[in-house]
Amino acid sequence: MTRRKTSPQKKESETVLSPTELQNLDYNSMSESQFRSTIIQLLVALEKSIKDSRDFMTAEFRANQAEIKNQLNEMQSKLEVLTTRVNEVEERVSDLEDKLTAKRETEEKRDKQLKDHEDRLREINDSLRKKNLRLIGVPEGAERDRGPEYVFEQILAENFPNLGRETGIQIQEIERSPPKINKNRFNTSTFNCEACKFQR
Repeated sequence: MTRRKTSPQKKESETVLSPTELQNLDYNSMSESQFRSTIIQLLVALEKSIKDSRDFMTAEFRANQAEIKNQLNEMQSKLEVLTTRVNEVEERVSDLEDKLTAKRETEEKRDKQLKDHEDRLREINDSLRKKNLRLIGVPEGAERDRGPEYVFEQILAENFPNLGRETGIQIQEIERSPPKINKNRFNTSTFNCEACKFQR
């Protein structure tokens, strides 16, 4: 086997031509060794360009990757902060709803107690006071639709048409007396009414 002499090629390949110079070369007038040397120069330049591009892209990719990783970490920390705030708000809303429910229950209980006290006070007043008018013989159930005040006003208007307008009598309080059942006669209702006169 014969060895090729590589020293002249190395010397020729050491002088690297620019791409513009390579384009302007006349390849037809070159000898075979010059042509080979030029091709080797082209391949070396191409390899160097590819390596430089690869190194640049790798560095760029790593820089972008680090930046994206930092942005993801920042977004994750912000998301954790937002999640914590949302949880805090939900806890506050839940506490407020519990307090509101407890307050409503307390108010309902207080209103019920107030109504019970008013009913008891009215019962005590009804049992202690004497009324200044007593209507006897009102048919049973006559006040169901509109109340005893309406029945009293109707009776007053029928029997004394001008009394209510001229004197300004107004009903202050009216109640039904407990019935005393008499089996021998038709039962009627008795109303005790407290009326007062207002000066106009």
